[in-house]
Amino acid sequence: MRQIFVNMMKSLWLLSVMVIGLAACEDSSSSDRTIRFATSGDYPPFEYYQEGKLDGFDIQLAKLISKEMGREAVFQDMQFSGILAALQGGTVDAGIATIAITEERKRQFDFSKPYYAENIAVIFKSDEPVLDRADLVTKKMACQLGSVMEGWLRNKVGHKSIVVMDQATQAVESLKAGHVEGVVVDGVQAAAFIAKNPNLSYNIVEKSDIGYGIAFKKGSPLVEEVNKALNTLITKGELKRLEEMFLKQE
Repeated sequence: MRQIFVNMMKSLWLLSVMVIGLAACEDSSSSDRTIRFATSGDYPPFEYYQEGKLDGFDIQLAKLISKEMGREAVFQDMQFSGILAALQGGTVDAGIATIAITEERKRQFDFSKPYYAENIAVIFKSDEPVLDRADLVTKKMACQLGSVMEGWLRNKVGHKSIVVMDQATQAVESLKAGHVEGVVVDGVQAAAFIAKNPNLSYNIVEKSDIGYGIAFKKGSPLVEEVNKALNTLITKGELKRLEEMFLKQE
């Protein structure tokens, strides 16, 4: 009887080891099959919701890159200001949300090669224009929290009256309500916003040489793979196709 009990315990132990092993393999293979992207679905035409689903240039680019790598892109939508923290905490594998590759960010994160470069623009009410950078300094400006536009306003322009908001859409609503006099975004997004708001206009106030890249935790093995996939997509003309689809300005 005692021997039977011992044999049963051994069998149960072996079974539990097998279950744990299979679970670990499943987790590993699942991780190998997907790339978890952090994004912020409030920045058209790069990231936005279309009929309840995430869409936009960055979203489709992430899907194409993942497909090229034999994986599937999965997305976690969050505030833009939380994306880099999510990377640092390891809850996502990559961040794609028009993240500008700045020297400060490169000290803490790795980046893919730049996939797009954009100009800095200011949106304003058509009857209260912001004509240029000098004009911008004298007015109350809004921008997205944690964006390169916030750093540009504070450090390059030396602007003292800045309102930062979690979402660019909130900043535009604040402009329409008369709480601010302008919203600083990139040029393509400015065009997207005024297309839906006929009483608004925009001007390009600075040519930017800072590119957007996909962000990773320092030392991530994905960087090299993603760059290889990006190069392939460029060669195939897929990046150009996405630009024509999402970023073409009328």
